[in-house]
Amino acid sequence: MGELTIRGASAQRNLLEWSQRVAECRSSGQSVTRWCAEHDIKPKTYFNWQKKVFAAMIEQQRQQLESPQEPERRFAALPVPAAQNDLVATVRIGEASLDVYSGANADVVAALCKVLSNAK
Repeated sequence: MGELTIRGASAQRNLLEWSQRVAECRSSGQSVTRWCAEHDIKPKTYFNWQKKVFAAMIEQQRQQLESPQEPERRFAALPVPAAQNDLVATVRIGEASLDVYSGANADVVAALCKVLSNAK
C-alpha cells in the first residue's frame, strides 16, 4: 500500500464526508432539490459530490478486478439509522454482511450488494 500524504488524507476525508451526505440524501426519501434546500446545500454541489463518490467507487472496483491478489479488507462505518427504522434483513455475501433497515434506498442497497459481490 502506498504512503498516505496529507493531501491524500484530506481527499479521503472529503470523499468519506461526501459519500455520507450522498447516502443520507438518497435514503431520505426526498428529492435531491428538497434535501439540499433543507441542508443549505446547492444541488450543483451535491451532484458534484455524487459524481466524485461514484467515480471513486468505480475506480476501486476497476482496481480490484485488475488485481489478482486478495483485495484489501476494509471496514466502512456508515451513519447509524434513525431510531424509527427497524432492521429488516441482513445480506451475507462471502465473508461480508450488510444490514438493511426499513426505509433504505433500494438503489443504494443494490449498489452495495454489487460492490460486496465483486470484492469476494
